[in-house]
Amino acid sequence: MGSTPRPIKPRLLVLLGAGSTVHAGAPLTSDITERVRKLSSEPIRSVVAHLEAQRGASRFDFETVLACLEELDEFKVRQTNPHCPDRIGGFLSAFADLKPDFIATAGDSLMRARWSLVNGLTQFVMRQTAHSSPSKLKDFFDVLRDNFNLTVVTLNYDDIIDKAGVWYDGFEPLNGSTKQFGRFDSAGFPHESMVQPAILLHLHGSVRFGFDPDSADRDIVRYAAATDAFKSVKRKSSVGQHAPIISGQRKDRWMTRACMPFGYYHNVLVNAVCECPRVLIAGYSNNDLHVNSWIYEEGGRLHGTRFRVVGINPAWPPLPPMLILGGSDGCFPPAARHAAQIIDYLRG
Repeated sequence: MGSTPRPIKPRLLVLLGAGSTVHAGAPLTSDITERVRKLSSEPIRSVVAHLEAQRGASRFDFETVLACLEELDEFKVRQTNPHCPDRIGGFLSAFADLKPDFIATAGDSLMRARWSLVNGLTQFVMRQTAHSSPSKLKDFFDVLRDNFNLTVVTLNYDDIIDKAGVWYDGFEPLNGSTKQFGRFDSAGFPHESMVQPAILLHLHGSVRFGFDPDSADRDIVRYAAATDAFKSVKRKSSVGQHAPIISGQRKDRWMTRACMPFGYYHNVLVNAVCECPRVLIAGYSNNDLHVNSWIYEEGGRLHGTRFRVVGINPAWPPLPPMLILGGSDGCFPPAARHAAQIIDYLRG
């Protein structure tokens, strides 16, 4: 007699924000913002001062500072080079002068300041998580793996979740390789991202992402361990240049211009929302519109009463039908009794 075929597991989409790795020592947005506010270098100090004067000290974060540096740079480029390609923004530069504080900014110092700030963010995350244990995350995700095929989309730069099991992320495997990095398999990824049982997508980049030092094409690669990926980066003329980490308030445009891996990852997120009626959201602050638009607007519309969402973050607005675990009872990873409750609800 033939063996009984194993049932195909349903797929679960998991969205992880900064709160999902706080238990392991990863920094919160507020931690990074506080460090940025204390920087004395220009033009960062002046950007922070202007934002505080306009919005107050508590009404912006480090991503706002990064967005300002990027837009100011584009504004200045367009003003001094009115015939530059359309990918350079800042059309209002035809009608207004730059603020006097930044007129004296020479060359590409605005963009260099942005790159320096992102590099400092990378190094800070690496230091904070160098000795972080993935054991609690692994225990919870092992339970999820027993019940579901997983598509995990993390918005975090740290690599704690990477260590919590074996994942498919589209990069070549490093096992047995003499290289310390793997290249992105753009040809195989669209198919494999639909059939692999455990998929991990760093939607906004990772401390493990960088560039092949011996390659001229500047494709992003994935390193075996966290790495300072910015040391060899030189500025290009394109604002949409590739970067191992994307941060700021216009991250969605990077996903349309830096295809590998960010464009591919975003497409998988969209497809997962469209095809999967089960979503688990943990530690997410609800600030990324390119994520919210699909989960909020399309998830419920497409799946109707089959759409089941678990939110482990009391700040996440209710999205009926939704199981919300928050505060001391809903910290992530959840206790065993809550894990069973989550699985029962999602399997519904």
